[in-house]
Amino acid sequence: MHHMLIKPRTIFPVLPRYCVLILFWVTLLSGRLWAQAPLRPGDLLANPGAFLGRSVAVEIVEPLQGPRSAAALASAEYGQVRVWIPDGIGVDFSLVPASFRMEDPQRYRRKFDRVIAGPVRVRGELLSDAELAKGLGRPAYVLRVASVESLPLGPAVTVSSLAELQARAAALDRQSIVYEGIYRSGFEVSALDGVLWLAMASDTEILGSPPSRDEVRKPHRIRVTGILFSKPGARYGHLGGYSMQIQASKVEYLGEAGVPR
Repeated sequence: MHHMLIKPRTIFPVLPRYCVLILFWVTLLSGRLWAQAPLRPGDLLANPGAFLGRSVAVEIVEPLQGPRSAAALASAEYGQVRVWIPDGIGVDFSLVPASFRMEDPQRYRRKFDRVIAGPVRVRGELLSDAELAKGLGRPAYVLRVASVESLPLGPAVTVSSLAELQARAAALDRQSIVYEGIYRSGFEVSALDGVLWLAMASDTEILGSPPSRDEVRKPHRIRVTGILFSKPGARYGHLGGYSMQIQASKVEYLGEAGVPR
């Protein structure tokens, strides 16, 4: 009986070639996946020079300021959709349609063909508008949008206490939450439990009985559903006096603080 002997040199010289090929494809695919990973607006604008003139994907849960209906879009004089970044004070950032051209003096009159409502995932080219920046006195960037799609957020996370909120702040940044606390409002004040800035928009759903003008300075218990902004080290609200902010989609007034419900 003869045994087949395979000499090591007939196999092992081949393995490195396959390993190199596999490594090449893994590296290439990893690079593509990394390049396609969506950015946050704040991350994009923290180092805009690295992305100018490039196609980028951006996930936006921040409030959008633009036409909210087809009728409003049709009658709007300007077409850009501004992205309001709570932790990006001092930078102007807008979404503009594919027809936007920097050399066009009427470029901001160009409109999207539909209403852009957040949260959204967009892909487009990041551009810097030096002319607009000079007029505003701050950096101005636009994302010339090539594609846009809705960004599902999933169910809101219920946060049961201030201690839990503070402990999970970093993990819950830019997530939808439900939080109940003591609300105080007044001149340059809109705060929950003294640490969470409450921001509301014109379309925020209001439930219960909001305080009257005479009662507005009294503390009230409210339940809020909205997007939490709690990036470590960031500051929010009036004069950056708060470490967190919630952009409310729904506010339920539960009565004066201390009054049984």
